[in-house]
Amino acid sequence: MSVPNSELSPYSQTLFDACVMAIPGWITSRLQHACLMSGTVVPEIVTAEVVNIAGETQAQVRTNLMTLLSTDVDAQRTNPLQVLRNSTTMATALLVKAGVTPPQRDEFEIRSMPDDIYAFGPLTWRDLGDAVHVAGIEWGAWKAAMVISRRREEGKLSS
Repeated sequence: MSVPNSELSPYSQTLFDACVMAIPGWITSRLQHACLMSGTVVPEIVTAEVVNIAGETQAQVRTNLMTLLSTDVDAQRTNPLQVLRNSTTMATALLVKAGVTPPQRDEFEIRSMPDDIYAFGPLTWRDLGDAVHVAGIEWGAWKAAMVISRRREEGKLSS
């Protein structure tokens, strides 16, 4: 669990904590899954580097997610799932270095996530586990309520 950040709403803090806690297990399982789906055993280089990659990915998510969630909801230009999707570059580089064959991806995946050649995702909050799923849904509802409330205060929405 992280130390509460006074800049974050309780919903943002819960999402932040859940995501940061989930990253090591998620990235480790995605690395192993990508290797197995390629039809090979997990290469020695992946086994040797998985803990480092998981830790570095967690640190990257911690920094980038805190930056996003500390930004006012009206100024956010991306979303937490995109931060998580962008965090897979180190794992991808490891698999490329290990010579793991990327899976076939459909046109939507290629178009929407061109750099995610191993289909790490995540596509939804649930991909990182139930705690992240619940926190992500609650955060999304809180953010929507904040935006709607502000637009009503500005007279841009009727009650």
